[in-house]
Amino acid sequence: MSGISLKNKNFIDGMRLFEEDRKVDPDFIIETLKEAIAKTYQKHIDAPEAMVRVVIEKNEMHVYHQLIVVDDETETFDETLDILYSEAIKINPDCKVGDIIEEEVDFKEIGRTSINVAKQMLKQRIKEYEKQRVYDEYKDKEFDLISGIIKTIEEKFILVDIKNTIGILLKSEQIPGEQYREGQSIRCIIKEVSKNSKGSQVVLSRADAMFVKRLFEKEVPEIAQGLVEIKAIARDAGERTKMAVYSKNDDVDAIGACIGPRGTRVQAVIGEIKGEKVDVFEWNDDIGELVKNALAPAEVKACFYANELTDPDLTPEAIEEAEKYNKRPLVVVVDDDKLSVAIGKRGKNAKLAVKLTNRKIDIKTKTEIEELGIDVDNAVMEFKADQVRIIKEREQKKFLELQEEAARRKAEFEEELAAQDTGFDETTIEEMDEGKVEEVVSIPTENLAEAAAEQIKEAEPVEEPVVEEHAVEEEKVEEPVKEEVKEEVKEEPAPAPEKPKKAPRKPLTPKTEYKSKFEDFADVSKKEETHAPTKRRRKKDDEDRRVRAEDLEKKEYDEKFKPVYSEEELEEIEAYEAMEEENSWINDDDIDFDEYEDYYEEN
Repeated sequence: MSGISLKNKNFIDGMRLFEEDRKVDPDFIIETLKEAIAKTYQKHIDAPEAMVRVVIEKNEMHVYHQLIVVDDETETFDETLDILYSEAIKINPDCKVGDIIEEEVDFKEIGRTSINVAKQMLKQRIKEYEKQRVYDEYKDKEFDLISGIIKTIEEKFILVDIKNTIGILLKSEQIPGEQYREGQSIRCIIKEVSKNSKGSQVVLSRADAMFVKRLFEKEVPEIAQGLVEIKAIARDAGERTKMAVYSKNDDVDAIGACIGPRGTRVQAVIGEIKGEKVDVFEWNDDIGELVKNALAPAEVKACFYANELTDPDLTPEAIEEAEKYNKRPLVVVVDDDKLSVAIGKRGKNAKLAVKLTNRKIDIKTKTEIEELGIDVDNAVMEFKADQVRIIKEREQKKFLELQEEAARRKAEFEEELAAQDTGFDETTIEEMDEGKVEEVVSIPTENLAEAAAEQIKEAEPVEEPVVEEHAVEEEKVEEPVKEEVKEEVKEEPAPAPEKPKKAPRKPLTPKTEYKSKFEDFADVSKKEETHAPTKRRRKKDDEDRRVRAEDLEKKEYDEKFKPVYSEEELEEIEAYEAMEEENSWINDDDIDFDEYEDYYEEN
């Protein structure tokens, strides 16, 4: 029996339409179609528990009614669920009792009415799929900025085509006085995503304060980078927006970053919200200072906690309840002629300050405070002391939270480290360390002796003691040095006239002993180099210094380039030259220049 062909052009076009336009997965449509056909056949035979299998292969759909093989003598036989063994063996001779026999159904017998039921079921399932898909896609994007095209404009709402669905912009979420037209591209925020029996609904907004916040985040790079933070924002759509900003970097001006060069950034935001005024000021943890900034342009003279005198309805129980949530009402004092400025037109300025600070604010004039008999200075002092306490408690709490977080991360890291198997044991680590040492000391064999000698020469400059004539014959001198000195004495010419004997000098010894790695490797540390005593070549050096001094005396300078010094400066110069001459190494009696005379003659 042939199945139902799925090569129909309308079926293929419908599948493509669902996939491209309505973003419905084709596999979901196929599975839904199978389920709808099975339900339709069950309803046709009036057997909801009947087993039906739908197979789609090679662009054809086949429907099979599954029956369980039962014994011919059974008393509980149901023709919609069971088949007798005697009938089953005609279909499959190898079947047994309990096996399942499938009979293909001629779908033409089902009827047009049942097909319409399958059609409605398919449409319902696809609608539920789309509703869930839209909800899942936009639920996590609440308060995100999104662009769309206006499709329909009604009196109470506007339909906006956004990605994959239609959003609704209610009248209450529009900027008052703003004009819209069909086909216009607008930006909104996703304020709410809901799901009901009719489908998923995405509510858009242009009047919410978060809309202005998202615009600033898009226009100001410092906010996107996390250097500047918008701490609080309050908005009266179409009138004014107040925004408190805070800089996490001392080198970044939070207010200047939001305003931008020549006000370009704030002007871009104002252009999007159709000329609405925007006040940007600095955030302060002290609620008193924050209230003063929020009530600008009004000048606040004093700010303190409200009490029974300022508000008769404020009972001690109400004050205690408000202090639990740190929302105790405040009293703000302004000049008598500034009350209207502080309240604002239709009370807008005061309302925005209340929204931004999340505190009830009572604005009073100096005259009203004097009539109530309130000691303003004492009230302000108590208020400031309480604010200092609150700020300290907040900082301490934050510090403890950071400590707990650090301890938790450290514990997790140690657990992960302990759970990891590095695969190294102590022997392997020692071998790696030895390999590193060998790598450091390895040098080419042909340059080994030369490198060792050079290393010893640079790192171990041992100064030999000066051997005088009367000390050559002493028996305490080491044997190698004694022999070399004797050989050098034989080669020298006749002794010069006897000089006055100087006191014997102490032999020089190196301050530190250094043993090079090259000495151990090349076995050259035992070879010591000795130098014969040298005499200073005095005549040539003295002659050079004398010639240079005469040249300096003969050199003439132009008077206009000659520096002029005061008497005090001349005395300082003479004192400095005397000190330099006294500290010069030339005058050091411990240096024997005769010792190096032979060295200079050789070179």
